[in-house]
Amino acid sequence: MLPSGSKYRKDLSEMATKKTNMTGTKTPVAEAVKTEAVKAAAEVKADAAKAVKAVEKVAEKTVEKIAEKAPAAKKPAAKKPAPAAKKPAAKKPAPAKKETAKKAAPKAAPAQPDKFALADMVREKFAKKDVTKVNEKIAIEIKAYGDKEYYIYILIDDGKVTVEPWGYIDNDVHIDMPIDDVVAVVNGKYDFMAKAISGDFYAIGSVTKLLKAYQALIK
Repeated sequence: MLPSGSKYRKDLSEMATKKTNMTGTKTPVAEAVKTEAVKAAAEVKADAAKAVKAVEKVAEKTVEKIAEKAPAAKKPAAKKPAPAAKKPAAKKPAPAKKETAKKAAPKAAPAQPDKFALADMVREKFAKKDVTKVNEKIAIEIKAYGDKEYYIYILIDDGKVTVEPWGYIDNDVHIDMPIDDVVAVVNGKYDFMAKAISGDFYAIGSVTKLLKAYQALIK
């Protein structure tokens, strides 16, 4: 049996309302809830977008700050070109050594012979001369001078030649001559007649006997 009266109608009405709700019919409460949900979602979405933008801005600023603080990347220093290899300095040719002409040390003049040595030299030169054609005595006194001064004489007599280291008082011819020139006469390096004519030595006495002695002993 079905219930009756107003109570029954009320129950039916509540059931109809529940049924309508169950079938998707919008009620004021559901609509309000949905509206609030949509608003909330929109707000959440807007907040999320803002948050994303805020995060992006923060990230950009952070990156900028880091970039500012980060030291600028140093450009690799340009390599200096290697210095050109120095050419070895050309060696200056050593100055040619001037051959210093060795000055020949002047030879010491041979010591001049004393009167004995000079007499021996003259004797050796003239003793073997052939004076046999001289038919008279000829005595020649020579005063030799240089480091020293002394006399010797030459005597042609009786086909012989005599030479002594003394003076001859009774001479036919007297001659003054340097010792070196007397040595030159002995060695054949003295032009006796040319020197006599030019007056290179002093002679006094018989010119005739001097010429005979010259022809017999020197010429």
